[in-house]
Amino acid sequence: MGDSLYSQLDAFLILFFRLADNPMLGYLVGIALLSLICVILGELSMGLAYRWNHAFLKRDNRRLVRLQNGSLRALQARDKDGYQALNREANDAFGKVFFSRVALAAASLWPLPFAMQWLESRFGDVAFALPFVLPKIGDAVGYAFSFIPMYILVRVVFGRLKGRLPFFRRIRSLQAGEAAEGERMLSFDDVFHSKSGAAPDKS
Repeated sequence: MGDSLYSQLDAFLILFFRLADNPMLGYLVGIALLSLICVILGELSMGLAYRWNHAFLKRDNRRLVRLQNGSLRALQARDKDGYQALNREANDAFGKVFFSRVALAAASLWPLPFAMQWLESRFGDVAFALPFVLPKIGDAVGYAFSFIPMYILVRVVFGRLKGRLPFFRRIRSLQAGEAAEGERMLSFDDVFHSKSGAAPDKS
């Protein structure tokens, strides 16, 4: 079962590398399309994870904002004990929000090791000659030298275009709504340059 699935996947992926008659051009086309597949799968995974956990992320972020603002207002009121208590809780809340965001970002990278493993099985013994010598690398490189920069490039381009796609547009709408709702995180200027310590009116 596993071998059959891998064989089908291998046969599917190698087709991209045979789209052009020129071997080098075919390789570059294949690398670009493989990068695009990795980016799309990763972005879909991150988007789905965000949608499934949206309520929890929203709750944790609001708690962080509330604690951070409370600590600044306590500092403004010269309430040292209140500031320290709220600031300690705000730091804990920040850690929770931070690692949640890291986990979301990591969800977008899971296709990479599988793609690298497949490339190793197909192109691990292939050396691509360079027209010059690179220090500590030499005059030839492997598949990673082309795949990783191509993946980064495709990810940047896709990041600028994905807002036009319905699924990702919905994700951005959720994120915008989350930012617009509730209390805005205050800065030191908001608190110490405002008599009331309240956030400026958005309007």
